[in-house]
Amino acid sequence: MELMFCGSIPKNYDRPYENEDYYNIDIINQTLRVAVSDGATVSYDSKHWAKNLADCFVEKGFVLNRDINRLVKLYYSNRFDFKNLTLFQKRGLRFGSYATILGLEYNPISNFIQILSIGDSIAVFLDNYEFVDSFPYSKSSDFKKNPKLLSAKKKHNYFFSRSKDYSKFYRVWNLEKVYCPIVLCMTDALAEWAFKSYESGNMDTWREIGSINSMKDFKSFVDSKRLEKSIKIDDTTLICMKF
Repeated sequence: MELMFCGSIPKNYDRPYENEDYYNIDIINQTLRVAVSDGATVSYDSKHWAKNLADCFVEKGFVLNRDINRLVKLYYSNRFDFKNLTLFQKRGLRFGSYATILGLEYNPISNFIQILSIGDSIAVFLDNYEFVDSFPYSKSSDFKKNPKLLSAKKKHNYFFSRSKDYSKFYRVWNLEKVYCPIVLCMTDALAEWAFKSYESGNMDTWREIGSINSMKDFKSFVDSKRLEKSIKIDDTTLICMKF
């Protein structure tokens, strides 16, 4: 297993601290956990909520209903002093914080990758840069939907906590079925561009993305796509792994 690249580009280079994408990676004895979370810009404190979600996945494994509720409590207790809230904080907390979560766990014994995904952060499965599968979206038109997001307000997670079919949030990839398994994790701006490029007939799309191996290359790639207005100007995160 090889982590070929990981990095994040802010929507505004002058204010990198406003980047609401967050990722975390942990590798122990070839066992891998990766999490990517994209905080919703329109919501309050989404940067920190995204960090909480990604860190929770990497440190504790798959996010189940009970984990979400516990995480919400920890987020509020660690982040805010309720006795001394400002008016801005009170308004923000009433609205809530929202973010995606894309979590991957790889176990070399089973040679499976287990995926959790809520929202529009995407994992793409390749065989030597040839497309095999993607989750949770599979085409560019999927990004026109309003994605489900996890919220720091428990009542807004009803779609997940009350789901009778948790399987729709999960997928398993068997690495033994491909010759050279490569996995890309992307937030929505890059993923939407990639699907559009691939659908337009550019068979080198996945190789172009998967060949990025430095922040200099990643910035150059994103800058060129922004200049030609083919990619949305948004926080943009990419992780490339080879197994």
